[in-house]
Amino acid sequence: MMHLYYSESTDPYYNLALEEYIFANVKLDKGLFMLWQNDNTVVIGRNQNAMKEIDLHYASKMNTRIARRNTGGGTVYHDLGNLNYSFIQDCDKRYSIDFKQFAVPILDALKQLGVQAECNHRNDLVINGRKFSGTAQTVKNGRMLHHGTLLFDSDLDFVRKVLAVKDEVIQGGGVKSVRSQVTNISEHLPKSMSVNQFCDHLMASISAKETAVFLQLDEKDYKAIEALRDSKYRTWDWTYGKAPHYKMQKVRSHEGGSLAIAMNVAKNGIIDSITIDGDLLWSGNIRQLEKLLTGKRLKKDDLQEVLSYCEISDYITNLTPQELLEILLY
Repeated sequence: MMHLYYSESTDPYYNLALEEYIFANVKLDKGLFMLWQNDNTVVIGRNQNAMKEIDLHYASKMNTRIARRNTGGGTVYHDLGNLNYSFIQDCDKRYSIDFKQFAVPILDALKQLGVQAECNHRNDLVINGRKFSGTAQTVKNGRMLHHGTLLFDSDLDFVRKVLAVKDEVIQGGGVKSVRSQVTNISEHLPKSMSVNQFCDHLMASISAKETAVFLQLDEKDYKAIEALRDSKYRTWDWTYGKAPHYKMQKVRSHEGGSLAIAMNVAKNGIIDSITIDGDLLWSGNIRQLEKLLTGKRLKKDDLQEVLSYCEISDYITNLTPQELLEILLY
């Protein structure tokens, strides 16, 4: 018997909590196949640094949510033209990670629609060499989770902008994504269909080979999922503070000159040390500002608090607190 589940939510923090909760807590007779969508979200891997992967300024301007998942792998963009899938099943201690066994059902479903796709050497699913699905996998306590994205009709121009490589120098700080040429599944379909129709087809195709029943969760489960969402996935500490220690150097041009900032950021997202230099500094005072910023989390609220009780013009000319905040964060 196979269990099926479709999440009605498009909240990334809820869906990541849902997936983790089922993976860690729900008893399954056999395996589970789940489909879910997130709206306007960038999801980074467990061992990645959002600063290194995302144009955070553009993401903020476009109200794009940033989330960190529990598995490794690279950064991906989710919108309502993208479909996410998860396989969860029990396994023994001798289980060796095999991405291709979970690629087969997806590739078969596409073949039924007339789309020839394959799994490449990086375990990405591709059509004519162009990626439409990135995957990740983990095994814990006798259970395996494999999940991936399916670009069906996503805004690929937005993907390129929000995942643009920035010109800062960032050393350390997690696993770097491998950028690939991407494509939408819809571009290759002989006959057009909506993402909802594709979702229905995929669910039917996956469950066709054996008896399938939809997984039922109760009120206790939903409350536990919401608690996990709020205590973990929605928090700054998980999304940003989980990044490994890194060093960053950035230079910004501004009216009257430029500003250069070098930071060491500890594993928990705290500014370990910071040096500010450039043409806009008042002589001698800048060390005091650096001291005020040292030991603070690289978080908007924390930095705003520091900048609210000091006069920026005493340290840097022609720069407002908000402008300095944006340089530090983005």
